[in-house]
Amino acid sequence: MTTFIVGSLLMLLAIGVPVGFGIMVTAAVSMWVSDIPLLTIPVQMFSGMNSFPLLAIPMFILMGELMSATSIAERLIQLAGALVGWLRGGLSQVNVLTSMFMAEMSGSGVADAAAVSKIFVPEMEKQGYPRAFAAAITASSATLGIIIPPSIPAVLYGVTTNTSIRDLFIAGIVPGLILGGGFMIANYIFARRGNYPVDSEFSVGKLGVTFKRAIVPLIIPILVIGGLVVGYFTPTEASAIGVFVAFVFGLAISRDLTLKKLYEVFVTTAKQASVVMMLVGGSAILGQVLANERIPQELAEGLGTLTDSPVIMILLINLLLIALGMILHATATIIIIVPILMPLAVQFGIDPVHFGIIVCLNLGIGQQTPPVASIVLTVCSVTGVKLEEIMRYNKWFILVMFTVLMIVSYVPMTALWFR
Repeated sequence: MTTFIVGSLLMLLAIGVPVGFGIMVTAAVSMWVSDIPLLTIPVQMFSGMNSFPLLAIPMFILMGELMSATSIAERLIQLAGALVGWLRGGLSQVNVLTSMFMAEMSGSGVADAAAVSKIFVPEMEKQGYPRAFAAAITASSATLGIIIPPSIPAVLYGVTTNTSIRDLFIAGIVPGLILGGGFMIANYIFARRGNYPVDSEFSVGKLGVTFKRAIVPLIIPILVIGGLVVGYFTPTEASAIGVFVAFVFGLAISRDLTLKKLYEVFVTTAKQASVVMMLVGGSAILGQVLANERIPQELAEGLGTLTDSPVIMILLINLLLIALGMILHATATIIIIVPILMPLAVQFGIDPVHFGIIVCLNLGIGQQTPPVASIVLTVCSVTGVKLEEIMRYNKWFILVMFTVLMIVSYVPMTALWFR
């Protein structure tokens, strides 16, 4: 049955069937072959999607769309420029810091990449940076969107594994900062070799002005993350508060929101959220089939026989997740693969919260590596830069991600610092 399920799913994906539909068809056919009543399909789909924490996903997507539709992104870019624009390769450093700011509001690497690439790639090219390098650092730094809270993959992981989403959000802070710092170091090396310019001289006055303009946008992550840390509200409530602040900002303060923009924001949010929920519903059906066939337990037992060393097992899990991330989207990987690997991780003493951050880092690498490479392909479509040109530079940023992955994997305190 395992071979049948994997083969059917890969075949459907290979011929271009959307992942959500591919999962549903594979699950339905597997249930029919296993003589499981097909009437259980709608019940399983509803049960899989009927989760209060999952409401945070469309809310965080909406918050990111409101950010893109208003001047929030522009104000954060100006603040980032005042903070790090004086460094060598200043605009590339501003690019990374902007992605770190935006990651605190959208939770989606693809959304951040689409928004930032429109702004930074043309401007960096104008200042003498190679267009492919500008596209590469934009794509790589957008990965911070799924590490730094609020992270949509972290929400999915928490719901799928029954792990505290609050703890996952807090755990992603330090690894996100380490990864952002790694990108900045790589930027500095590229800037020294390519003699890339600084963006602007440091000015306390400019920093004060840009900080004042960015106060309200900065309140959003402070409310969302701060409220979670102190336990004032749940992730779902935090996402709703973030949406409310972004909405009030765009409507009453910056006055960027119009009826047309609001319509576009709601339509885009509905489309993106529907894709995620379809994957969740389809995976709930497939998960029932896998559980009935005891496939997760058998696979975990099989992997467990390869080694009794936690060090080697963590490496094997990382390599498996990287390989899967190259051919599966992040959502599908979390919902299908993580429940299979979770018992194995627990067996080898890996904390579920720590494992969640490891998973997110692996998925970040997967979003940068073909053939799926969802973030890189998004930047390609927005900027017109060819994939092979971006990968000439991006391979070094992927090396930074892998280095940070190894640090976080083998130094658990980087993720569990708050315990």
